[in-house]
Amino acid sequence: MGLGKTIQSLTFVDMCYKYGIRGPYLVIAPLSTIPNWQREFEGWTDLNIIVYHGSAASRNMILEYEMYYKDDKGQRIPNLYKFNVLITTFEVIISDCLELKEIHWRTCIIDEAHRLKNRNCKLLEGLRLMFMEHRVLLSGTPLQNNVTELFSLLNFLEPTQFSCQDTFLQEFGKLETEDQVTKLQALLKPMMLRRMKEDVEKSLAPKEETIIEVELTNIQKKYYRAILERNFDFLVKGATYANVPSLMNTMMELRKCCLHPYLLNGGHTAGLPDTTPDNASDPDTYYNALINSSGKMVLVDKLLPKLKDNGHRVLIFSQMAGGLGINLTAADTVIIYDSDWNPQNDLQAQARCHRIGQSKSVKIYRLVCRNTYEREMFDKASLKLGLDKAVLQSMNTDGGKTAAGGNSLGLSKADIEELLKKG
Repeated sequence: MGLGKTIQSLTFVDMCYKYGIRGPYLVIAPLSTIPNWQREFEGWTDLNIIVYHGSAASRNMILEYEMYYKDDKGQRIPNLYKFNVLITTFEVIISDCLELKEIHWRTCIIDEAHRLKNRNCKLLEGLRLMFMEHRVLLSGTPLQNNVTELFSLLNFLEPTQFSCQDTFLQEFGKLETEDQVTKLQALLKPMMLRRMKEDVEKSLAPKEETIIEVELTNIQKKYYRAILERNFDFLVKGATYANVPSLMNTMMELRKCCLHPYLLNGGHTAGLPDTTPDNASDPDTYYNALINSSGKMVLVDKLLPKLKDNGHRVLIFSQMAGGLGINLTAADTVIIYDSDWNPQNDLQAQARCHRIGQSKSVKIYRLVCRNTYEREMFDKASLKLGLDKAVLQSMNTDGGKTAAGGNSLGLSKADIEELLKKG
């Protein structure tokens, strides 16, 4: 989350190279951050970098001419490469793992490594085929939803030590006591380096989050009730019966309703006086209906002009848009239009501007619809954050002494157990 993981990682690779480990090294990162990785490697090191990405034809050209030395007969010379570091994306690993598994990788660095939290994902299947002597996982959020996902990361890092998921979950699956937390922290400590914002940047201004409970508009209330009652006759106004089966996923439909009724099938006419072509094509009429149909939109419409008048720059995140790896410190205000199922994604979104380089205090406005499923979802998300704080944020990894009866954050046994139970 903007703590210099990229620079720390490439410095590690460069030091390995200078101590005689010539590589090759593999870096896997999201597509949006690939140019950043390339720029930093070229700016800080003298290593030969290849970005292995693009169409199948362009990747074949790289394989043919940029990666391998060849003998007089045109055959590849084994274990002799033209490059030191290969930077690629998760998607390319999935599609080209058979070509890349021929290489003996000395070190593999995986950025945004929480992508590996699902043990059965295609990415992990591809990575398991490849030989990697040393593995480094970079993540601001290693513990996202539950301990099962944490085991997936540990199993990839140390498959011999963490070989049986059932045994691990039997011991740590339901974290309920401080003793269990302490035991898990002892397992994690030898393989985890943690960089905290307060350690890296002492002068970073604080962030303040305000939860704003928004009322549903009358139109939203009608749709919300209709979804709960499965009132198909109301819902199919303006839609066809072929669209109705999507309502079986009730929770997702309720969530759409809280955001804006236009997201629902047939909801695009909500708020219009009628559905005649004249009204539908009138920009002002449609714009007013668009704003006034959603409680959140009404609030944002009033809030943005005031923020602009006061010189603020605003980031708005909606529908799980975390914007991984993007530095936007010019902004000092974040609006979380709708909370993610995974609260760590919302923290990632906030960290786009609350990071090193931010000189102003950051204000976060989280919009939550009052007395709806969205509020219940937000409360459940806080339990996940409680698990993260109890296990990881309370862990002292600097080797320093902690206060008696507590830890580096001063959390007591009762505090940790309260976090596990209530979030």
